[in-house]
Amino acid sequence: MCIYVAILYGILYLLFATYSFVFRQVYGFTTASTGLVFLAGGLGTLMGLFYVGYFSDKTLIKRAAAGKTITPEDRLPFIITIPGSLTFPIGLFIYGWTAQEHVHWIFPQIGTAITGFGSILIFVGIQTYLVDAFEEYAASVIGANAVLRGTAGALIPLAGLSMYDGLGWGWGNSLLAFVALAFAPMPWVFGMYGAKIRGWKGSKVRL
Repeated sequence: MCIYVAILYGILYLLFATYSFVFRQVYGFTTASTGLVFLAGGLGTLMGLFYVGYFSDKTLIKRAAAGKTITPEDRLPFIITIPGSLTFPIGLFIYGWTAQEHVHWIFPQIGTAITGFGSILIFVGIQTYLVDAFEEYAASVIGANAVLRGTAGALIPLAGLSMYDGLGWGWGNSLLAFVALAFAPMPWVFGMYGAKIRGWKGSKVRL
């Protein structure tokens, strides 16, 4: 799960590094205007934050009202993980191909907003899951998560511009989207089978 977060984090940082090139070279934005393109991703992230907060709490309240035991896996309901893991690569596809084809600048901006929306759903969902799953070791797992994503955020962008030189904006972002899609089932699997996996670990410890 931490590796999945790290990959998405690294892709986001690479995406940020491309803004000045895409919007200045492709769309002729000034330096000042290029700084404003981050607003779309920020807006998408803010919307995602409200979304995950509402549906995460709603899921827990619904289970508690039904008298069911709340488990860490309840932090990964499909209503959060499926939109999150799918909208992230969808936004990359939109951003890359609309920039490649020189479509009006608002469409790449929509792509970055969609990617921001998906990223925060995954980040918050997985982080709250890790805290609940590891309990007394939560600080350690959050630390491991931070180290991995920070390393990915530092290293992935280093090779990014060379990749875009070879593949272009369309296929370059498509490659990143396919990588994100490859990891997309990860939170779905843990949401469904995480309790069983944790049970196996408990059995081994008792043995």
